[in-house]
Parts: sequence; C-alpha cells; structure tokens
Amino acid sequence: MSLSKHIPFRMCIGCGSRRKKDEMIRFVQDASGSIVTGPGNLRGRGFYLCPDLVCLDTARKKMRRVRSLKSVDFEELRYRISREKGKQEEEE
Repeated sequence: MSLSKHIPFRMCIGCGSRRKKDEMIRFVQDASGSIVTGPGNLRGRGFYLCPDLVCLDTARKKMRRVRSLKSVDFEELRYRISREKGKQEEEE
C-alpha cells in the first residue's frame, strides 16, 4: 500500500498540458453568466488555465466553439491571470 497522498491534476483548456490543481487557475461561470475565479468547490460550469497569458490567447481561439462560454470577457480574464501570477511569484 502506498503512503503517498493523491495529487489531483487538471488540464489547461489553452495549451492542453496537465498540471497539479494548485498550479492552475480555476474560472467558473455562475448562474448569472459572469465568470468568477474561485476554489474547486464553486458550483457552475468551470475551466482551468495555466497562469500564463499565452494559454489565455490559445483558449480564446478554442472557446469560440464552446457555446456555454461565449460571453467570457477575455480582458477581465487577462487581468485576473496577471494578478494571480503576481500572487504566485510573491509566495515563492
């Protein structure tokens, strides 16, 4: 029996890489249709992105086909990713 703890991995919708859940930023579309950043237990349609603006640009192209997320404000997401990236750099 292994003594190691289970580490959840998630996939970035931009680049498609799999990373630890802690390293990703989760975005959730709530009932009103707005996108919020939050922990994994928020209810609603969600997706994960790497804390990299290149992934956001790639996701923007891919998400044109996703009907439920067409109302995403990408400039707001760009701001949030920049803010989250700054927080992660401060912690290190």
